[in-house]
Amino acid sequence: MKDSGHGVIRLLTGMRDARLVWDTLGFLYNQRIYPLIAGLYESIAEELKVQDGARILEAGAGRGYLSLLLASRNPKARFTGIDFSRMQVRRAERYRLQKKIFNCSFQQNDVQSLPFPEAAFDAAVSVGSIKHWSDSRRGLSELRRVIKPGGCLMIAETNRKTPDDELREFGKRFPVPFVPRGLLFWGLRRVVFGQSLSEDQLADAAGRAGFYPVERRPVTTCPYVMVKAWK
Repeated sequence: MKDSGHGVIRLLTGMRDARLVWDTLGFLYNQRIYPLIAGLYESIAEELKVQDGARILEAGAGRGYLSLLLASRNPKARFTGIDFSRMQVRRAERYRLQKKIFNCSFQQNDVQSLPFPEAAFDAAVSVGSIKHWSDSRRGLSELRRVIKPGGCLMIAETNRKTPDDELREFGKRFPVPFVPRGLLFWGLRRVVFGQSLSEDQLADAAGRAGFYPVERRPVTTCPYVMVKAWK
């Protein structure tokens, strides 16, 4: 029975990370999750110092909320958002045109094999994406490669060590139709947060990829952790 349970979790985690799932069901994530982590995007936009003429990369941009928030506040900088889902990129481009923001663009790419030259960006950001990468160290190394010396990486992810009571409260904020609350909590605990990273793991991954120094902290607005690191 225990092995069967682990098999179910592996299957659901594979589905969670599959490009086809994001192509077909990414819009549900956009609708349900964005309102819950808008405060995280806001804190990144306030903390990230963007100079005029800077180039900023977002890895795992989804519908583009963070890239477009940053672009709207820094009109003299350039922003590039990448996502491995073709449909999420299309959704981001539609949203960009709707918002009439022109110093930002989106493209389909894999963070583990970036098509950009070395030191092409002044900084990079990523929210809720690293747990989906098949090789997180390779992805982080690629981000370090394309960041200029002295440049900053800000990366946030669901906190694997979120206490059960906090996770239950978080789950109450996005009821999913026809999904019992207990089953929703099980999915969050075992598949989403349980197959993610803790604060220590995220900081250690950044350090092993060559970033230094590395700062870490929990996020106050949602059960995520944040790492800020430099090349």
